[in-house]
Amino acid sequence: MTTTTERPQDPMAAVAQLARMIAGDDEQRFVLVYHAFANQVDGFLTGDAAEGYRMARSLLRRGVSPLTRSAVAVEAPSDSLYTDPVYLANMRAVVGDHARIIGGVPTADFPECVAIGRADAWCCSGTLVSPNVVVTAGHCVEGGCAARVFVGKDVEFPEDGEVIEVETALAHPSYRPPRPTGDIAVLVLARPASVTPRPIATPEQVAAARFVRLAGYGNTDVHSSGGYGRRRVVDVPIAGDDPRHGADAATEFVAGAPFLDRDSCNGDSGGPAYVQSGGRWFLAGATSRATASSLRPCGDGGIYTRVASYEQWLWTVPGAARP
Repeated sequence: MTTTTERPQDPMAAVAQLARMIAGDDEQRFVLVYHAFANQVDGFLTGDAAEGYRMARSLLRRGVSPLTRSAVAVEAPSDSLYTDPVYLANMRAVVGDHARIIGGVPTADFPECVAIGRADAWCCSGTLVSPNVVVTAGHCVEGGCAARVFVGKDVEFPEDGEVIEVETALAHPSYRPPRPTGDIAVLVLARPASVTPRPIATPEQVAAARFVRLAGYGNTDVHSSGGYGRRRVVDVPIAGDDPRHGADAATEFVAGAPFLDRDSCNGDSGGPAYVQSGGRWFLAGATSRATASSLRPCGDGGIYTRVASYEQWLWTVPGAARP
C-alpha cells in the first residue's frame, strides 16, 4: 500500500515552522533563517525550477545567501534592519499571522492608489484622500512628472480606468532637496475621481501597527525596470526609530523585508503605506526613499513620510476639498 503526504496549502507556512524549530526564541536568527529558505522556496513556486535549484544548492554548499548579504553565516551589518529589535519582533509576528509575506501581488483592491505621470510617461504613485486630492511624494512633482493621474489597475489599459489632469501640484514647503525630509506633496485634480478616497491614519493607529501594506505601480524586479505599470501590493514589517536607518522619527517611519526583496521600488514613489485598524485600512505613509543602510535603490527597506504629520497643511492647499 502506498501513502501520500498531503501538501501544505501554503508552503511558506512550512518554511516559517522550520525557521522556528531552528531559531527557537532568537528573533534575529528566526528572521535570517526564514529569509534564507523563503527565497529558495519562492524560486520554485514562481516556476523557475532551475533558478530555484541553483539558489538552493548554493545555499546548502556555502551556507550563505546568493544575494548581496549573508542570510545565516555572516553577522548582519550593525545598522541594518536585522539588528532592530522592533523590526525583528514585528517580522516574527507578521510571518505568524500571514504564513508568508506577500510580494508583488497584482490587485484590484485599493482603487484609490493611482499612477502619476506626465504626458508621455508614468513615473510615480499616489493616494486619493478626497475625490479631488492626491497625496504623493515631494520629489514626484519635480521635472513636470505630476501632470496627470491614472485611476485603474494597469496603465497599459487606460480604457479600463480614467485619466485626470492635475490642476495644482504642490510640495510641502519644508521639502528642500538634497535634504530628504518633508518629502510629501498634494495634487489637486481638475475634476473629482470616481472612486472612494482613503482615510488618513491617526498617529495612534500607526503606532499600534506591526506591518504596512504597500501599494504602487512600480518595478517588481529590484535589478531592472520589469513589471512597471500594474498596481500591486506587498506586506512588510515596520522597524523601530533607530536613527541609523536615516529617517526622521517625528515625520517618517521605516519598513521592509530586505532578504525577501519585498519592498517598494522605482515607480512606487509617493504611493501608499497602509495600516489596518478595526478591520479597515488607513493611509499611514507616502513612499519616500531607501534606508541609509540599503545596498540597493530598492529591495533593502524603505522610508515612508507620515501623512498624519502633514494633514493640517494638505487641506490648506488651494482647491483641496475635504472628503
